[in-house]
Amino acid sequence: MKNILLQLSFLITVCFLSSCDQKNKELRYNVAGTIKNATAEKLLLQEIPYGGKPIITLDSISLKEDGKYSFDFIAKEEGIYRIATEKDLEILFINDIENIQINADANDYNSYQIKGSKTSEGLLKFLKEYRQKDSSIFSTLYNLDAVQNQKGKDSTIFWLQKQKTDKINQLNQFIEKTVSAESNPAFLYYALGLSIRSMEAAQVLAMAKLAAEKTKASPLIDFVTTLSSQVQANTTVSPIEVGQMAPEIALQDVDGKIITLSSLKGKYVLVDFWASWCGPCRGENPNVVANFEKYKNKNFTVLGVSLDDDKANWLDAIQTDKLNWQHISDLKKWESIVVSAYQIEGIPFNVLLDPTGKIIAKDLRGPALGSTLETLLK
Repeated sequence: MKNILLQLSFLITVCFLSSCDQKNKELRYNVAGTIKNATAEKLLLQEIPYGGKPIITLDSISLKEDGKYSFDFIAKEEGIYRIATEKDLEILFINDIENIQINADANDYNSYQIKGSKTSEGLLKFLKEYRQKDSSIFSTLYNLDAVQNQKGKDSTIFWLQKQKTDKINQLNQFIEKTVSAESNPAFLYYALGLSIRSMEAAQVLAMAKLAAEKTKASPLIDFVTTLSSQVQANTTVSPIEVGQMAPEIALQDVDGKIITLSSLKGKYVLVDFWASWCGPCRGENPNVVANFEKYKNKNFTVLGVSLDDDKANWLDAIQTDKLNWQHISDLKKWESIVVSAYQIEGIPFNVLLDPTGKIIAKDLRGPALGSTLETLLK
């Protein structure tokens, strides 16, 4: 699904939100403070609108020697704003309170401080850590490119590639943790917008769905609707074939945590599509259990992907059938996003992946599952 990134680049500017909190109606806001080392420079107050529209400059002033400034503006809703010089300084904030103080030094981009707005303080902390992780990834990519161009040692290339993967995973885990803990819709939009740079669209969509359910904010709901349409439009329309890479899956587990299929790379994975209401699935479960127990210590695991729509029934079936592996579902039955992604026409259905995530077999049931695993893992 990586190929939708360019198509989403415009869409994801919704992360630069200008409207979220319907409680604020035509409120007046003030942002003020001191910008050092920017004498005679223009300081701009700008709104970063929802929907990918051009940035709106609301006001501008020329900074005097003392560097003090004050902007008043009116907004109906919470959103993302920034104060910026025409050179390098750019400070983002969210208007979650009427009076916000921002102090900065134009010679030290990372020195700015925000007071009064807890959400903006949180955004500042998030951005500082994000930039550190992102810069570390860029440094690794730069070194990897240099070594590859110089035809360096394979061991060095392998090590740098692993470093790249590890750092991207760490960045994505940081974003996911932030989105899970945050409740402000404007902050959530911004974090989701950044996540599309490093995550599969399916994982971003899963996070966005959780955020929309948590906040009930209309812009987040619209974000989910639009992103879902984009993902569906770019989903394969031909049957899943052996030899192709498995489409990413990112759904909630039984505890509500997002689990991705890609997180299981490095193991042979049986992606088992089933449901508690499916008689043939329940009949096949003892066979899957037997093979899981036989090969779980030989770099093999199972990921259960349920087409249930009733969580209680799903959990009961997991326990009753003793399915002791990871389970995920969006509880949407045949409306689940995995149905179109994997062109599922009936269940039980499964695909077997090698450690790289490539499909090496599909629809393995009965003795066929055991004989295939025996050949691979003996």
